Amino acid sequence: MIPKMSFWGVGPSIMLPSLAYIVPAGLATLFWPDVCLIQSISHGVFLAAGGLLLVLGLPLLFVAGRALVRTHQRDELLTTGVYALSRNPIYAIWIFLIFPGLMLLARSWPLLLTPIFTYLLFKVRIRREDEYLEARFGESYRKYRREVGELLPRLKRRIRQ
Repeated sequence: MIPKMSFWGVGPSIMLPSLAYIVPAGLATLFWPDVCLIQSISHGVFLAAGGLLLVLGLPLLFVAGRALVRTHQRDELLTTGVYALSRNPIYAIWIFLIFPGLMLLARSWPLLLTPIFTYLLFKVRIRREDEYLEARFGESYRKYRREVGELLPRLKRRIRQ
């Protein structure tokens, strides 16, 4: 039997380098605001957009995390709820909602690159989780992988139903 992967999966290998990127980008913004801050758009626009992304992302993160905790404890493949729309909703929420929301609040173009950096790390690191899940759950995971998008829902599948 395949040993159980940590609850965190490959998350630390994605999020820790992302946070390591945020520190120098944030310091650059702090020390060189004239260069790093986006001045051409009203601060209110950034506040509204960033706030909206966080208002959407934080509850979704809670829902996805709660479902993952419950299913991981039972050692089952999670394919319902937000996991029926995305195989990796927690990563998707960080990449498309939380990081962009926080970075918009900061109005810093170096910080706005964080989601791109995180996405690239995700694409490299997620293979390990995919390999583990396929080895652990076999055909069930292969079927799930064919039907559900990696980060975003597969709209064609939803439209046909």
